[in-house]
Amino acid sequence: MSVNWPVLTLGNVCEKITDGAHKSPKSVSIGRPMASVKDLTRFGVNLSHARLISQKDFEDLVNQGCQPQVGDVLIAKDGNSALDTVCTIDKPLDAVMLSSVAILRPNKAKLDSDFLKYYFCSRNVIEYLKNNFISGAAIPRVVLRDLKKAAIKVPSLEEQKNISKVLRSLDNMKFPSF
Repeated sequence: MSVNWPVLTLGNVCEKITDGAHKSPKSVSIGRPMASVKDLTRFGVNLSHARLISQKDFEDLVNQGCQPQVGDVLIAKDGNSALDTVCTIDKPLDAVMLSSVAILRPNKAKLDSDFLKYYFCSRNVIEYLKNNFISGAAIPRVVLRDLKKAAIKVPSLEEQKNISKVLRSLDNMKFPSF
């Protein structure tokens, strides 16, 4: 990454940095999905094995801001996979998140969602974040108030979008079956 890019903090370039629900509603056999860090993939949220919760609990958690919106960036923040999985929300998601997932909402005038996702995929960035923002001996976790202080190199929005476009095209490449 260019050394000429300005360095800002996540708190400066995100409208919101939060996480999912801190309470874990009772599971039900028929209900609405509640995803956790185990449901995150590099390409989105896989709800096929997500827990189901009641409609009322789901609505309460939506009202508490636990449902990611299109353009949000999700990051695993708790457990052994803390900071190892990051994805963007590209279409409306019918799920709420548990607190093991950080929800970052980039300020669209300053930061492209895909650029932030790919930034967090950089080995050097992951190492920096793990060395500076993970606490907890038994269960590693990221404290959000600290994560807001994390440094991020931010090129112009146009350059961010150009970088994202190239990297997304690689993610979307189709390969023949062998």
